[in-house]
Amino acid sequence: MAFLNPLFLLGLAAVAIPILLHLLRRREPRFLIFPALRYLTRTTQEHAQIIRLRQILLLALRVLAVALLIAAGARVVLPLGGRDYPPAGIVIVVDNGLSSGGIVGENRLLDSLVLRAEEALERTGERDRIWIVPAGEPWRPSVPLSPAATGSALRSLGYSDVGSDLTSALARAGALLDAAAPELREIVLISDLRREALPAPVPGGEPRTDPVTIAPPPEGTPPSRGISGIRVSGGLPPRAGEAGEVQVEVEVEGEGAEGAVVRGYIEDRLVATGTAGPTGTAILSLPPVAAGWIEGRVELEPDDLRADDSGYFAFRAIPPPGVSTAGSLPADVLDALGVLEDAGRIRSAPMDEAAVHIVSAGALAPPPSGTAVVILPPGDPALLPSLNRILDGLAPGWQLEAAGGSGGIEREVSGGVLLPSLLIRPRVRLAFRIHPGETAGSWSELLTLSDGEPWLIRAAVGDRSIFILGSPLTEDASDLPTSAGMVPFVDLLASLPSGEQGRAGSRAGDPLPVPELAVAVRAPDGTLRPLGGALLYRETGNAGIYRFLDSSGAVISRVAVNTTPPGLEPPYSPEEAVARLAPAWEGIRVADPWPGTVLEERDGREVGRPIAALLFLVLFVEGWLASSGPSGLQALRRSGGE
Repeated sequence: MAFLNPLFLLGLAAVAIPILLHLLRRREPRFLIFPALRYLTRTTQEHAQIIRLRQILLLALRVLAVALLIAAGARVVLPLGGRDYPPAGIVIVVDNGLSSGGIVGENRLLDSLVLRAEEALERTGERDRIWIVPAGEPWRPSVPLSPAATGSALRSLGYSDVGSDLTSALARAGALLDAAAPELREIVLISDLRREALPAPVPGGEPRTDPVTIAPPPEGTPPSRGISGIRVSGGLPPRAGEAGEVQVEVEVEGEGAEGAVVRGYIEDRLVATGTAGPTGTAILSLPPVAAGWIEGRVELEPDDLRADDSGYFAFRAIPPPGVSTAGSLPADVLDALGVLEDAGRIRSAPMDEAAVHIVSAGALAPPPSGTAVVILPPGDPALLPSLNRILDGLAPGWQLEAAGGSGGIEREVSGGVLLPSLLIRPRVRLAFRIHPGETAGSWSELLTLSDGEPWLIRAAVGDRSIFILGSPLTEDASDLPTSAGMVPFVDLLASLPSGEQGRAGSRAGDPLPVPELAVAVRAPDGTLRPLGGALLYRETGNAGIYRFLDSSGAVISRVAVNTTPPGLEPPYSPEEAVARLAPAWEGIRVADPWPGTVLEERDGREVGRPIAALLFLVLFVEGWLASSGPSGLQALRRSGGE
């Protein structure tokens, strides 16, 4: 037998109340015996025995009612069916994301979470199998472990710079249990329950019935102050020889970020210091940069959560590329090219001197061999055959097909290696299918639409790189020409032939598209990891600069990965977390008491409902018996012939 709320057992002292009342009322009356009343005396004695029996029975029922009430409150668990239980499968979801690295008092928050996990582990047996799902490391595989091995794995668990997604981690935990199919199963969620870590479950589908127990979160949370965004020169990194600036967004919990001191470094050399303004933005000036890759970071004064006090940036400074055009380019494209030329980011050049040639329908002559070409589709599908003839002359087999149009249904540019470089994600209403043909040669997708269709590709034909866009840059085709992202996008198209310029906007935990020719990546901690032909690199748990290397060991791309600071709102309470996850998890509950709720089937079954039913029956019988006839002195007096 066990009790889930053992403190209720203190109420057993109330059992003495009906006993005391019975003893206080029990006073024997004095009888004077007269010869004429002997018969009545014998009758009274016989009735008194029956009344005493009724009183004892009433006392027993009242004591039993009090005991049952206390047992119901204490939540009695009885070993019904014996203790030969099958091995259990338990998944412990530990939130080791960004906020777990904060200091609360004198300890890391992660240490408190691991302690909770070890307490849950005490409820397991040697035959059980346990999986650890670290919510801050979604790429990390989970394997079944013994309780002893699980304890060692928990103690070696570190925190990452990733903003945890507990909803996805729970879904992964359910998939692990489905694959293992243990007869007895449970998921234990251990987290500080940050609001941003609990996105609402995707609606639809039947809720899962697996038991999910939410452990009580540790007391206190680290203060939230961090760098929430970095942008170099408004998304247009400086050209070689030019100065630039870095815009840094600062968030502070409970107060404005105005006055926060931000320092900027290039290659570990302090180059600028600034303070955040009323909007929380600090602007740091960069000195003129030389051609090549530029790596830098910005820092705040350290606080109890160090991970979000630093931010990183990386870009490749190139000379202004020479650009030539041919064909009927949209007016918005010509305007953007003019803005870029006035800003010194590109220079107009004749076709035979240009580094990149931008072509649309109506072009008369192909560019010289070796010149990179950007193909822009015409706004009128009737002009596609003219453009396809030019495209076929440059890259035999390539075509733009009108059948790829979306019929007016909007699709978002949502994938591809260049996605982090976009200032906005365009919404596309008209897109042509890019058809490579049978002799396409080497090519790669740089940007893709939400339905998986390529939107910008790079094809290598001999010594020429050809970039093919799937949509016209017109207002009818997408919202890009009317947005702030138009000029940066045209700048990106003009800069692509010069090589990758760096990617911004990547967050810890997001997979990084692998550049073409990359065979390995060097993480911020210096670890070199082979890619093995993977198209995505997923182990981005640490903020910093990731360097992609080719087969010769040369760095071909650098990607700055930054943190997402914890939200400024207070965390969920366990009850609020249960309400948020209940649509997807029917068996979710708050651990009360902790850790006794974990695998409570091991102690037997809780008999609260049977106890409540028995209590109702006892109270009914007691009430009926108490009201069915006289009792006490009144009955004795009546039987004595009052």
